[in-house]
Parts: sequence; structure tokens; C-alpha cells
Amino acid sequence: MEHEFRRAAEARGTRARALSLLRAPLRKMRNSKRQDPVEEVLASLIALHPEVDRAGQNEAISKALAHRSFRVVAKAARLAGERSLHERIPDLLAAWPRFLEDGAKQDPQCLAKAAITSALLALECDEVRFWLAGIRCVQPEPSWGRAVDTAVDVRCNCAMGLVNTRHSRATIELTALLNDPERGVRAGAARAISCGDPDQAEALLRFKVLVGDEDAEVLGACFTALLAIAPEESLPLIATRLSDGDEAVRDLAALALGESRLPQAFDHLLAAWSSAYLSAGQRTVIARAAALLRSEAAFDWLVGIIEKGRTEDATIAADALSVYERNTKLMERVKAAKAARSGR
Repeated sequence: MEHEFRRAAEARGTRARALSLLRAPLRKMRNSKRQDPVEEVLASLIALHPEVDRAGQNEAISKALAHRSFRVVAKAARLAGERSLHERIPDLLAAWPRFLEDGAKQDPQCLAKAAITSALLALECDEVRFWLAGIRCVQPEPSWGRAVDTAVDVRCNCAMGLVNTRHSRATIELTALLNDPERGVRAGAARAISCGDPDQAEALLRFKVLVGDEDAEVLGACFTALLAIAPEESLPLIATRLSDGDEAVRDLAALALGESRLPQAFDHLLAAWSSAYLSAGQRTVIARAAALLRSEAAFDWLVGIIEKGRTEDATIAADALSVYERNTKLMERVKAAKAARSGR
């Protein structure tokens, strides 16, 4: 009997030790989470109310920008930009180099670098050398199939930052980005270039449109930029793309014309609509582009289609005008056109 009691006690002790060994890592994980300095600093930044006096905000954010963690620096940089803390520009510039070497490990996904450049852009930093270095920042990181460059937003931010400095060679420096391997950078470069010297920008963007790009998004950015900086001169060039062999390019050209709100753009959209080979999808885009013009001529045309056009086209026109549901006068015209159509 005594022997059985001893064996039972030993078994209970073994189970207790086993449970203790299992619980130890859990306790350690809970304790480490509570004591994680990165989480503590992030929590303090999240709790930093905008109404805290400027000196207090500057002190907390300055300290956070010197932190080793990319997450902390990213959060602090965002706050500095959002709260217009121009005093923190030196700290933002000082934080940047720490995340360049071994970037994939020190700053995965370029979270800190993207936040820093975004903040400096918002704060209108005029350090030309910084922006020049930033447009060359590349950070490949392993992914399925091939490495992915995670510094796209960084280069786009720096391109716009460089243009904002009014640096005399900004457009020239950004020319290479129009041939960047990443489509997002090429499109971002087009937008940045359009904010620089108008003559240089028009020549460069026009050339880009003429030589083309493998991605329609890039050409779309060029269309919009050209119609902003040289509207009347660029209109005929963009209109030629309404018959492009790439449907995405055709659609982006139509929408760029609509967003330009140029009265002359309506004639080009009408000409494209009359094509015998236009698909329903293309007619939908052209109708939406016409609605974007917000001209009486475009509204009259779309209302006329609702009243007298083919059933399919009437639906397309009504959908294009639906974005103006708060325009009571226009909606009354649409309603009357639908009534007249049903009464035919």
C-alpha cells in the first residue's frame, strides 16, 4: 500500500513539473510583452494628444526619432508631419541614415524611410542633397518568385520633395525615374515632373507619351500631367490615344480629357463615341468622362441619350450622371428624360 502511495505521489510531482515547464514560456511571453520597450514607446506616442503643448510634443517626438526601432521612428515621423512640427526636420534627417545599411533587416518594407520622407515632404524640407540621395534609394526584399523593391514610395516622395525645392536641375535629375523598373515610380515621377518647370516638364512628358510605356498607369499619369501644365497644346495629343490599341490606355485618355474640364475635349469624346466598333465598356468610360466635364453641352448630350438613345446607352448615360445626385436641377432633367422615354 505504502509503495502505491509513493508511486502516485511521484506521478503527481512529475505532472506538476511538466505543467510548470509548459507554463513557463507562456509566462515569459506575457511578461516580455508587458515589458517590451518598443510597445511602451509606441503606446506613449499613440497617447500623445494633439492638444499637448508644442514643447511637450516636440520633446516626445524628438526622443522617439532617435529610437533604434523602425516602428517607433515611423510613428514619430508621421506625427511630426501631421502636426507640422518643423522643428523636427533636423531629427528626421538624422534618423534617415540609420535605416539605409542592411535596410531589409533594419527597416523592413521601408516603413521608417517612407514615413521620414513623407514627413519631410509635408514639412517642406529644402535639403536638396537629401532628396537627391532619396530618389536613388532602392531596397530589394525577398518575396515569392523574385525580390520586391519596397522603396517605391520613398523614391516618389523624394521626387516631389526635390521639385518643391525649386532646384534648377530637378527635372533633369528626375528623368531617369521615368525609366525606373517600378511602374509606381514612373507614374510618381510624371506627377512630380509636372510640378516643376512647365516648359521642361511638357517636353519630357510629351516625349514619354510618344515613346510609350508598358504600363497604362504611367501613361495615364502623363496624360493628366500634360493637360494640367499645357492643356490646349496637349489636348490633340491625348485625344489620339482614344483610339489606342490598348483598352486601358484608351480609358485613361478619356478620363484625363474629362477631368481636364476643357470645353474642346467634348468634341473628341463625341467623335470617339460615334465609332462603330465601340464596346459597351468603352462607351461607359466615355460617358463618365463626358460627365466629368461638367459642361452644359455634355449634360445635354447625356440627358438626350437617356431620353432617345438605345436602351443600353440610356442606362450607361444615367449611371454616368448618377454621381451628381445632389444636383437637384440635373436630377429633375434625368427624371423627365426617363419619363419621356417610357411614354414613347
